[in-house]
Amino acid sequence: WKVDPFAAEVMDGYVWGRGAVDMKDFDAAILSVVRARAKAEMLPQRPITLAFTADEEAGSLQGAHPLVDQKPDWFEGCTEAIGEVGGFSATVNGKRLYLVETAEKGIAWLRLRAHGTAGHGSMRNEDNAVTALAEAVAAIGRHKWPTRLTPAMGQLLDEVAALTGGSVDDDVDALIEHFGPAARMLAAVVRNTANPTMLDSGYKHNVIPGEATAAIDGRFLPGYEDEFFATLRDLLPDNVSYEVLVRDKALETPFDGPLVEAMKASLLAEDPDATVLPFLMSGGTDAKAWSRLGIRCFGFSPLRLPADLDFTGLFHGVDERVPVNALEFSARVLDDFLDRA
Repeated sequence: WKVDPFAAEVMDGYVWGRGAVDMKDFDAAILSVVRARAKAEMLPQRPITLAFTADEEAGSLQGAHPLVDQKPDWFEGCTEAIGEVGGFSATVNGKRLYLVETAEKGIAWLRLRAHGTAGHGSMRNEDNAVTALAEAVAAIGRHKWPTRLTPAMGQLLDEVAALTGGSVDDDVDALIEHFGPAARMLAAVVRNTANPTMLDSGYKHNVIPGEATAAIDGRFLPGYEDEFFATLRDLLPDNVSYEVLVRDKALETPFDGPLVEAMKASLLAEDPDATVLPFLMSGGTDAKAWSRLGIRCFGFSPLRLPADLDFTGLFHGVDERVPVNALEFSARVLDDFLDRA
């Protein structure tokens, strides 16, 4: 890090620090807007419930989900929600697009487990758990998942095709490359993914362990959960099993209705030449919990970003930072949005 990651240092026109883009920028913007309105005694168009939870990164198991289970009355009458991650800009062929999250992938955090025959490291062993696990992990990590277009990504890429002269039917990944720094994230939302993230086995250099485990971060598209698990079973050999540690659904809601129109109008009031489109988020959010109450959820934490900023690459990254003028933009858009919503 160039700065103390917990100091919230302002430097070169950015606020630097852990959580600057995931997701304290939205917290700061909405709190500043609500505080100013409360001080001015400005009533919203309809009742608003604010919910700030702390463990979304760990599956929302002690935050949003327990709130839904134990305090559903707190959200009585809530029909729609905004939260992370969406409303940020991406530039394609000189055109600024604002991407509102209307869908997100489901989560499957898995533990692979291989069993073998323990023994001395100097001896031949045809039943090595580490070898079996390594082969399974490599098969999953190298698997080429097929392209699948959900409604949100279909609508987004149709617009990109019109801007670039490309075609959704020819090469989806080529269209996505037009997003520049955001392409890596968007390439993950036109297919299921499964990434090995942790390995664990053994306790001594010269001892072959009888068991080895690995962690897999699996994410599946709306409508493709069964395909994800069927593919996983096909990739694993008989001597490697898996258990599901966390499993949560994928979500998708139509990009229409009065709230969507309010989002569009608020963004275009600040940036009239832009286009507002839906997209699918590669990660998961607390929307998975709120949706259990029948609440339609949107990622709408608006930011106008420099075209060359690797915004999505800063999530959980070193030197995470957000432009100060993007935070000011966010507050103005959200303030206008509350008038319209």
